[in-house]
Amino acid sequence: MYHTRCLIAAIVLPFAASPIAFAQPTLPADFDAPGQTLDRIFTVGGVVGFTVSESTQSVFQGGSLQVDIGFNNGGFFSFQSVGLGAQSVSGANFNIQPGADTFSITILAPSPAVGGLQLFVTLRDDDNHDAIINLADDDEWISDPVPIAPGLGVYNIPLAAFTDANPGEGDDTPNIGSGLAGTMILTLETRESLPAGRITQPITVFLDHGGVFADDQNLPNAGPCNIADFAEPLGVLDFSDVLAFLTAFGSQNPAADLAPPTGVFDFTDVIAFLGAFGAGCP
Repeated sequence: MYHTRCLIAAIVLPFAASPIAFAQPTLPADFDAPGQTLDRIFTVGGVVGFTVSESTQSVFQGGSLQVDIGFNNGGFFSFQSVGLGAQSVSGANFNIQPGADTFSITILAPSPAVGGLQLFVTLRDDDNHDAIINLADDDEWISDPVPIAPGLGVYNIPLAAFTDANPGEGDDTPNIGSGLAGTMILTLETRESLPAGRITQPITVFLDHGGVFADDQNLPNAGPCNIADFAEPLGVLDFSDVLAFLTAFGSQNPAADLAPPTGVFDFTDVIAFLGAFGAGCP
């Protein structure tokens, strides 16, 4: 079910689907151009801080949207939430490809995990083509929850897996982008009942490449970003890479032989790893 009382991060992205934009889609929500950002809308449950900014952090490709949320351990709430979104129609905020059948979003979540996160997606389409989203005559489609893993991930949800939240209204068909307007809502949720528990400290989440596509999306040229990128998720340097390197180094695995002399595992290999790790992914 969709639990509006347990929202964590709701991103509301109105969009316009003109024939030109539909025929010539561009990468969506990449936040590469100046001014491509989202506005803060609300906080619930005692959140102590909430900022949204453009970031040079590469998530799907290019820049991304950085969301800093001041979740905390205080109060009696079993959840905390914030909302952010685009207040004006912008074709850069929501991608629609011809023949779209899959919703996709790229997320970089805290790693290691500091609590449980899951994603709900809500899509609303303009069935009567009046350029107004009205749930009395337009459809609302809601996904099942999708667990968000630590680190970088691309989340693909078939439109066929969405549930019609208001059956009998609209045309009861997930024809996203066929009308003149629409809405996309992303909800990142934390709660005490999740396996990893509720998030009780500030976190930063990066968002990129959100929309509906003709098929599943994958990270472009996914692979190790440098010699320190030992572990999944590739393209992100985190503690899992450190552990993987130490394991390989301890077992004298050739993968950990990063510096001359070849075949010798010594401090020069550690220095090479630390240098690449400190440089980060491009």
